[in-house]
Amino acid sequence: MSIIPISNDHVSLNWETVQAYAETCITRSMVVYPESIEGCIGVVDYCKKEGLTICPKGAGFSYGDMILNDQQVILDTSRMNRIIRWGDETGLMVVEPGVRFADIFKAALLSNWTLDSCPGGMEVTIGGAVSNNVHGKDSWKNGNFGDQVLEFKLLTAKGDILSVNRESNKNLFKATVGGMGMMGVIVEVTLQLKRVPSAFVEVSSFSVMNIEESLEILEKTRDNSDFSVAWVDAFADGSSIGRGFVATAKWIDAEIDLHEQRLADSLNIPTRIFGLLPARPVWFLARPVFRPWAIKYINKLNFYTSKLRNSSNNPTGESMLFTEYNFMHNKIPDLKHVYRPQGFLEFQPLIPRTGGVNAIKELLRLCKYYKCQSLLCGLKLHKADDYNISYSGDGYSVGVDIQIAGRDRDNIRQFADAIFNYTLDCGGKVYLAKDELLSREAFIKMYPGVREFLQTKNEIDPSGVFQSDMYRRLLK
Repeated sequence: MSIIPISNDHVSLNWETVQAYAETCITRSMVVYPESIEGCIGVVDYCKKEGLTICPKGAGFSYGDMILNDQQVILDTSRMNRIIRWGDETGLMVVEPGVRFADIFKAALLSNWTLDSCPGGMEVTIGGAVSNNVHGKDSWKNGNFGDQVLEFKLLTAKGDILSVNRESNKNLFKATVGGMGMMGVIVEVTLQLKRVPSAFVEVSSFSVMNIEESLEILEKTRDNSDFSVAWVDAFADGSSIGRGFVATAKWIDAEIDLHEQRLADSLNIPTRIFGLLPARPVWFLARPVFRPWAIKYINKLNFYTSKLRNSSNNPTGESMLFTEYNFMHNKIPDLKHVYRPQGFLEFQPLIPRTGGVNAIKELLRLCKYYKCQSLLCGLKLHKADDYNISYSGDGYSVGVDIQIAGRDRDNIRQFADAIFNYTLDCGGKVYLAKDELLSREAFIKMYPGVREFLQTKNEIDPSGVFQSDMYRRLLK
C-alpha cells in the first residue's frame, strides 16, 4: 500500500478500495483520516500543490457516488469525533463532524434533550447529516437537518476557516447545507437541541387497506403526532394498492425513569437479528430467496399479522424509548449484506402533495410495470425549505428499493429513467444521497437552486478543489 506523508501530525494518504453504502460499484481512491483541523488544512494544502481533488466523507452512509472520488482523494472525517461543548441548560451542542447521532443521544437524552430531524441510522455523522440535509420521521413538522444547525465552521479551498451562519453568510450557509460536501470541509457544527418532556414516545400503529387510507391517516394525525411513517406493500394491486400500516408517535409527557445502561444498550451496534439470530450468516443464506417473488408473500404475511395486532379505529399505544423507536433498523443489523455481491439501488422520489393519492398510485403502478416493486417501501411526509439543492418540499417521499441480482442492466436503466421522468412530470425531485443514475439534465430541472449553488461554489472554490464522482456526473 502506498503511503504519502503530508503533515507533521502523521496524516497520510493511503490507496484504498472504496464503496458507498449500496455497494453497486468499486472505486480506488487515496483516503486520508485527519484527526484535527490542522490535519485537514494539511490535506487541502497538499492536494492543491499536487493538483488533486478532495471529496469529504463521514461514516459512508450515502448510497451512491456522492462520497466516491475515483483515483483522487477522499477526506474521511470520522476520526474527528469529539463533542466540544454541551450545555444541558441551553440545549446548545458544538461537535466535530465525525460525531454520530448515537453520541449525541448518549450525551443528551438522559437530560430530556433530543435532536430533531434525526435519520433512522444512529451511525450517521453530523458532517454527513449537514452535507445531505438529512430528514427523519418528523420532517413534515421540524423540517430537515439544516434547520437544527445554528452555525458551522468550514475549511475552504483557500485554506481559510470560515464561521458560517444564516446571518453572517447566508448564501454559503444555503449552499453548504445539502451541498454534497462540495463547498469545503465542515470541521465544526453548532446544533440547537430541543427539550422534551421525557425520553419516551407513545407509538400507535394503524392498519390500512390501501394508499388512500394511508395518506388519510398521515394527514389526520399531523396535529397530534410528533413522528409518522407508513409501510407500503408495493406488491399489492387493485383496490389494495399501497396497503400496509401507518406508525405514529408522540413524546410522552410524564416522568419516566431511564437507566443509563438501557440508553447505552439501545445505542450499541448489534450483531444479531432481534437479538437472536447471527446477522451475517442469516443474510448470506437468505440471498438466493431474497427476491421479489419471496418478498411478495412475506409482505402479505406481514400485512395480515399487523392487521391482527392493530385496529385502525382503536390503535394500541406502546411506550418506547425514543432511540429504540427511531433506530429500529438496529434490530435487523447488516441488512445490506443480503444484497451482496451486486448491491442494491434505492430511488426516493418526493412527490408534491398536490398530486395526492393518484400520483402515489401511479408511481406504484410504474414500479409494477417494470417489475421493480420496492422490496422495502416506506412513505413519509415532508415540508419545504430554502437550501439551494435540498431534498425538501411539501409532499410525500416514497422509498423504492430494488436488488441488482437477477436483473438486466437495461431494465434497470429503463426503470430509472421512467422514475425520473415521472417525478419531473409531477414537479418533484429525487434524493441525491441515494442516487447514482440521475442525468445532469434531470437534476437541473429538479433542483432549480443549482444555479445559485454553482455561483457560490465558483466564489468559494474557483479551482474546483472539492469534487466527487456525483459532482462530476451532475455538474461538470
